Amino acid sequence: MDMKDLNELRGEFEQMQRQAMNQSCEDDSCDMDTPEDYPDYLRAIYAEIMPPAKSGIYFSRWDLKRMAQGLDESFAIDVRERMFKNFMQWVATPDDFRAVIEQFSMNMDMKCDIYKEYSEKYPASKEIFDVKIEKAEKSKRYFEKVYKEFFTE
Repeated sequence: MDMKDLNELRGEFEQMQRQAMNQSCEDDSCDMDTPEDYPDYLRAIYAEIMPPAKSGIYFSRWDLKRMAQGLDESFAIDVRERMFKNFMQWVATPDDFRAVIEQFSMNMDMKCDIYKEYSEKYPASKEIFDVKIEKAEKSKRYFEKVYKEFFTE
């Protein structure tokens, strides 16, 4: 086999690899490292609640751990996404999901209280914190929307 044939073969192989990667990720399965039985509403909640740019709140790994402990659940400190998955894994009934909503709401309220305190102490920052508080309120409404769509009839 000469060098030209080898380069052509290498090019074909690289092209096949790119095609295989594109086909395997077309359904967004590469976005989250989760099993197939991970419900879609949990993906949606993760996408809407966990990014601080959307919810106005940063949920740290310790926040997730404390919220789970509030429900007598426990899991190891890990990557936030996996911790969120572990936290939500035990949700099986509307009451379970309501308890999760309450934990997230309490955490959001606690952080919003801090934002309000900072706004009072540092009036120039009020505009910034007001945006974060509004996003947190929107996130709580989103939780209620998901609850109604998936857990009530």
